Amino acid sequence: MAAYDPAKFNAIHDEVFANFQAAKTEEWRAELARRHDVEAGVEDAATIALLQSLIETGAEYEKTSEMYSHGIRSTPTMILNNRMVIGTFPIEHLRAIFQALVDEHEGGEKFMENWM
Repeated sequence: MAAYDPAKFNAIHDEVFANFQAAKTEEWRAELARRHDVEAGVEDAATIALLQSLIETGAEYEKTSEMYSHGIRSTPTMILNNRMVIGTFPIEHLRAIFQALVDEHEGGEKFMENWM
């Protein structure tokens, strides 16, 4: 529904997550579509094709898992010194992760000197 009319995405998104349990029912979702005037989006061929292409994006991660035994399944994902780091982190957290990885290896006393 939200993909059908991107201008209404935020409102639909917020309403779905504010009513997460109710949103699991088809009746509730039909009423939501009616309220936001996006009922046509449920059967719109272009919207369905867009959503299908987004769903199929996951196939790209399967190729990645052949290269890495870690099997990347989400983004952002980094492989650092053969360690998988998943998610978005504040810079302080990333710095701590990097520092811990550097500390595990010989000569790992100073972050920037070892990183360069």
